Amino acid sequence: METLVHYGQKVNQLYEAYNRRDLNTILDTLSRDCVWEVMGQPEIPFAGIYHGKEDIKDFFAKLEDTLDMSEFTTEHILENGNLVIASGHFNAVARKTNKRFSTVWTMIYEFNENEQIVHFRDCFDTLTCARALREK
Repeated sequence: METLVHYGQKVNQLYEAYNRRDLNTILDTLSRDCVWEVMGQPEIPFAGIYHGKEDIKDFFAKLEDTLDMSEFTTEHILENGNLVIASGHFNAVARKTNKRFSTVWTMIYEFNENEQIVHFRDCFDTLTCARALREK
């Protein structure tokens, strides 16, 4: 992985917190009015646009209810000013169907002058995820 500078280190710490299932560390990094965007088709329960910490907390509950992440790996973290772009891959099992799938992902973070995340966007293979979630 690249040498991480200030915001890149913060993002890396968020991924470490996620792998520990330490939601409070993640929520503490968000601004009060953070916008959290997760791409996805209507079949993906956790997809959508979330506003503020309580709403984003609901996102994580939906994600946990929907998927069992067996592997979540960060490959690159790139920083430019207050913007961080990270990429990697994950393997998961859809809890309701027990179907496994893998996808690459790219996540974009924007920080404010108080070093809080004000905007987040998650992009991944939503079609593969939706297929794993389908009962048929």
